[in-house]
Amino acid sequence: MQTHIRTDRVLRAKNQMASDFGALVSDAEELLESTAKYSGESVNAARANFRDTLDQVKGRLADARGAAVGKWNQAAAATDGYVHDNRWKTVGVAAVLSLIVGVLLHRR
Repeated sequence: MQTHIRTDRVLRAKNQMASDFGALVSDAEELLESTAKYSGESVNAARANFRDTLDQVKGRLADARGAAVGKWNQAAAATDGYVHDNRWKTVGVAAVLSLIVGVLLHRR
């Protein structure tokens, strides 16, 4: 149960970070659009450079998100497979860990 709670917290933090980054990207794109009315060679060059950097960051984020989801799914599948293949070992390890935690908590 405790692992499930930690997993939920990690997922919420990941989703919040992705949401915050998405908002940052949206704000940056709005900034680029709002400065479109300003002209001049240096402003246009800076805007193009910023757009290129923003596109690169978005691409890297998409790649990282895909890799993280892939690794998460792979780890979940491996864990699920191990637990199904080794049910009694898993129950035994969980019982021993519960006993150890119970003893440690009782000592306090």
